[in-house]
Amino acid sequence: MLYLLWFCWRPASVAKTLVKTGAVALPAVGLSLVGAPTLPLLALWFCALGDLLLSRDGQGMLQGGIAAFAVGHILYVAAFVVHFAPEVTVHTLWIPALLVLLALSTERWLQPYTGELAWPVRIYVVLIVIMGCVATQQPIPQTTVFWGALAFISSDLILSVHIFRQMRPVFARLAAYAIWFFYYIAQVLIFYGFIA
Repeated sequence: MLYLLWFCWRPASVAKTLVKTGAVALPAVGLSLVGAPTLPLLALWFCALGDLLLSRDGQGMLQGGIAAFAVGHILYVAAFVVHFAPEVTVHTLWIPALLVLLALSTERWLQPYTGELAWPVRIYVVLIVIMGCVATQQPIPQTTVFWGALAFISSDLILSVHIFRQMRPVFARLAAYAIWFFYYIAQVLIFYGFIA
């Protein structure tokens, strides 16, 4: 809450890094102590690392943050496959189809602005869409995983606009709030699916 209300739209600082990273790392410590499943826990730790890197300025930090979150998504996909029995039907395939269309449209409007990060961003988009697609195939008791994955995608979609496209200051501040809100809700919902 502190990060959402005070730090999310402010420039990089040590305090911002500590609060942003701690908001995910401290729950990860608590979940470790209560014996949370290993794969989603590792995913959460990589997301905390991504938060740490993205809270700092510089191209190298941005690249590292993208890489850390990419590993987190791979681990979440593995966790979904290992811990849940997918229920794939014709009726559950329309959401993955929409997510693929979203990925293709993102490729079209985002790539001209990503410069040297074009391929890392492209790979990242593919990974998060795969996570979303796998999450849509989870059985009913794990629907929070599905909503968490969609919130994660929403957060990253806003973040990509925030990083790579010019936004007016008022929209940039609103985007910062939305990014963190959807991201944190995503982590809560995904993990609730594993421990409920």
